[in-house]
Formats: sequence, C-alpha cells, structure tokens
Amino acid sequence: MKPPAALVLLLTGLALGAGPPDAVSAASAVRVPSCAQFIDFGARWVGIDEAVAAQVLDVPLYALTDADIDLIAKSLRSCLAAAGTPEEAALLKEDMTHLPSLKAARDRVRRALADFAAAKKKAQQRLEQIAARIDSLPPTPRNRGAVDDAEATVSAIFFELEQKRLRAQVKQPLTESYPPYAMAMAALARKRQVYAEQMQTQLVSQAQEAFDRHHAEFDRLDLPAEAQDATILLEDIDAEKSVRWLTLRQWAALVLDNSENSAVKLLRRDRAGDAWSFAIEVVRPGYGTAEFGFRQDGRDLLVAQCGVDGMLGDIDTPDQRREANSLLLAVAKPQ
Repeated sequence: MKPPAALVLLLTGLALGAGPPDAVSAASAVRVPSCAQFIDFGARWVGIDEAVAAQVLDVPLYALTDADIDLIAKSLRSCLAAAGTPEEAALLKEDMTHLPSLKAARDRVRRALADFAAAKKKAQQRLEQIAARIDSLPPTPRNRGAVDDAEATVSAIFFELEQKRLRAQVKQPLTESYPPYAMAMAALARKRQVYAEQMQTQLVSQAQEAFDRHHAEFDRLDLPAEAQDATILLEDIDAEKSVRWLTLRQWAALVLDNSENSAVKLLRRDRAGDAWSFAIEVVRPGYGTAEFGFRQDGRDLLVAQCGVDGMLGDIDTPDQRREANSLLLAVAKPQ
C-alpha cells in the first residue's frame, strides 16, 4: 500500500489546473485535483506545509473559507466512492483524516496576519521617531556612531516584521508597502550621503599629500598611464546609486600611505578576451591580501572583481558589490 496521503498534495493538484470533479461549482475560487491526482500525490507526500499549500492555492491561507474546505472534502468523498482498488480507497481515506489540518493551518495564518498588523502599528511610531532623530543629527564625526546604531535598530525592526510578514503569508514586501520603513531608510541614506561627501573631500586632500610623500613608490607601481586619472566608480553604494569617487592615482597614493598595508603590486592582466585590464594586490598584515580587478570604461574605472587571499572572483551580487566597496575604503584608510 502507498504511504499516507497529505492534504498538501491534495492541494498541489490545484496548481496543475486539473479539471474538478462533477460536484465542483464553476464559481468556486478553489480548484481541486482529479481523483487520479489525489492518489498520485498521496504516494509522495506526508503532512501539510502552510507555505506550500498557499503557493499551490495561489492565495494566502487566511483567504481560504470554510466553504472552500468543504468543497475539497466533498471532492474527496466523491473520489472515495469511486475508488477502483482497496489500496486507492485506503489512501483516500487517509487524505480525509488530514482535512482538519488544513483548517487549523488556515486559522494559524489568520492569527499570524493579526499579529503582523499589530506589529506594524507598534513599529510605526518608533521608525518615525528614528527618522526624525537621524535628520536632526548634525553630520559630525562624533555622531557617526549614533547613525550606525540607528541603522542597526532599523534593520532589527525590519527583520522582525519580515518574519511576521512571511508567517502571515503577505506577498507584498515591506520595502514596497510600509512607508515608515521607507521613511527611516531615506533618512539614513541622506545622512550617509552627507558623510560620504565629507569623507571624499577629506580624502582628496589627504591623497594629494600622500602622493607627494610616495611619488617614487607610485611611479614604481607602473600603473597604466591611461588609467591613472580615471575615476573609480563605487557602484550601488548610496541607496543603490553609484558614486564617482577618487581617481586611481589618488586611491593608490592613499593605499601606499596607509601604514596597515605592507606592499602594493600591479598585476597586469590585459590579455585579449578578459573583461578587465589590470589588477592591484594589497598586502595587509593581520587582515590578509586584498585584490581588485579593474576595468576601464571611458573616464571611469569599474571594480569588476574583488577578493582576499587569492580568492579573486567576479562581482555578481549586491552583497559582493558592498564588500568590494568596503574593501576599497578599508585599504585606503586605516581602520
């Protein structure tokens, strides 16, 4: 005999678009599978999974009505009456025992939805207060810690709400549907932009001084002449916007001046077919060796690859892009 059937398989048939049994109303929002599908699914599944059930139904479980569940039960009874073998009948009877699980799952999701709504209401005032406080903070070095703390708090609130959203089977992401979170993130982005502009101004001044001190070392690097005055592009660093940062000459001078770096080396990799033209390796005792693969695009330099300790690889994800940007900053400025 096949293993016990699961109600989730009973629901899985809905995703297949199978024709319903004779008793099903054409006006119903729920499409039940055929008897053959009930039996086939029962051979492969055990238990009920709320997320899978919602995916199969294409509606969150909180929208499932008692009438929908009655419709599924009615279909199962029709299939049981028409069972062709004792094995099929036993399997369909087992399906019937799981019907209460669907209703219990629906009720759990409805409670989760109420909890999510309450959590959003509670978090709204806090997020609005955080946004107002961030905007009111003068952009001084002393306040950078307060901005970092606020960002961590916003992230924690978002994570908690996101978990509740998933349990409630609400499809629309918080980033698109929750103005208080967007407000707090916008305030953080504005303050980060101010700090970035301040740092860039400071770094440009420091870079000239560093270049004067390390002119001979810079010349020995033998950087491509056509790239020395190209501007490094920090992609997606500010609210998913790119920022034209320092020139390669300025960045390299700061790297040479950083006492935390023990060696800087150019790795020429301009072979035909490569997506980048050269790489720079920075040895950082205590931190490891950082490596950046640059590709020139007009007057901009794009960081196409990044890695540490010989693990240079393409930058393919937002997280990898953020790590590359952070490492560019780290090797240029003492931690």
